[in-house]
Amino acid sequence: MALTAKQIYDLNNSMVAAQNVNLGTVLSWLVGSLNASGSLVPTAARTVVTTGLTTVTGATVSLSGSPTSDNTYDTVTAGSATAGTIVIDAWNSLNTSASVSWAQVSWIVTGTVAT
Repeated sequence: MALTAKQIYDLNNSMVAAQNVNLGTVLSWLVGSLNASGSLVPTAARTVVTTGLTTVTGATVSLSGSPTSDNTYDTVTAGSATAGTIVIDAWNSLNTSASVSWAQVSWIVTGTVAT
């Protein structure tokens, strides 16, 4: 069964409308979001970092220096007890908290700032 010209026209318009609604939702989310980033060399297995944002909605962390046998990977927790901070934990290859020889860590967060 072939579609009529009107059915094709209506279908195209509904797809455009759906795309516009999705785009509007994404844009409204992006307008209120900000990013912050930084790097540090931890001095303990757990480091609390003040990001400069009021709230943190997402975060990522990576080793930017040379990993050591005592600091093979790091994890980050956003939305800790203090608003606008993240907690970076350093781990060794045995999945226990790193204790010495930390590598440089880079972090990026997304969040908001109170106006």
